[in-house]
Amino acid sequence: MRISIFNLNNSLSYKEEYSKMLKVLNSKCVIFENKSYNYFEFINIHLFHNWKYRGTYLDCYEYLESIGVNINNKKITQDNFINFLEFILNIQLLVENIKYYYDNIRFSVQCKSVIFHNIPILLEKLNYQAYNLDDRVIISSRGLTYNDLDELVPDNLYELILSYKSINNNSIKVKRIILNKIYEYLIEDLDKFKSYNASIFNNIRLVITKMGVSAEIDKKYRFLSNYKLRKYYDNCFEMMTYLIKTEEILKYRDEIKNVSNGDIKDKIN
Repeated sequence: MRISIFNLNNSLSYKEEYSKMLKVLNSKCVIFENKSYNYFEFINIHLFHNWKYRGTYLDCYEYLESIGVNINNKKITQDNFINFLEFILNIQLLVENIKYYYDNIRFSVQCKSVIFHNIPILLEKLNYQAYNLDDRVIISSRGLTYNDLDELVPDNLYELILSYKSINNNSIKVKRIILNKIYEYLIEDLDKFKSYNASIFNNIRLVITKMGVSAEIDKKYRFLSNYKLRKYYDNCFEMMTYLIKTEEILKYRDEIKNVSNGDIKDKIN
């Protein structure tokens, strides 16, 4: 019996994939301001100095060498290949976060295919997953425990909010960790946040305590699919940010009110 092309067991060699990527990325695959570059030239000239995680490295070639990648050598270990993919994903995130570059850069079809299509497939085949955390992308094993993920997630409230907005929709574990950390921030001043809107706060608490965020999913909600859970997690996140924004908005109100009262008193005096 014939086997469909969709059922073929396509083996994958990370060494061959690395060689394929280098061939594309070392070609003139980027157009920016009417000039053609290979991918690494473009990074080096226009982007690398804007990447805050470059440390003291002055160019991308030096940095790549430090993570075990020599773009002029097709030999590489699997660990260093994952480092290479992580670097590419972080550079792409940097492009997306700098509007001028995002609006004006053009990639060749093959370059887009390598970065946006091939890398996710490679990670899945090699049993890795990319996690978007604020302004970083971290590649880790799919077998990460909650404790491992918890160490990757930032503690700063506003970094948590940015991280939640940027994570891949499939990263349900990371969503749970971030929501739980934001909830811990809210309950540190429970009465204040509840006073803003008790109904919203109670719904947040329901999602956190009953839908698998801070504890096992309550039996009442075990029928929910992961798709539905992600939807309720996203709704919970929006409600949390509403309460946090309310706190900020009231500060702005009081600041303006105080200035206004001060002006009136000055005029009377």
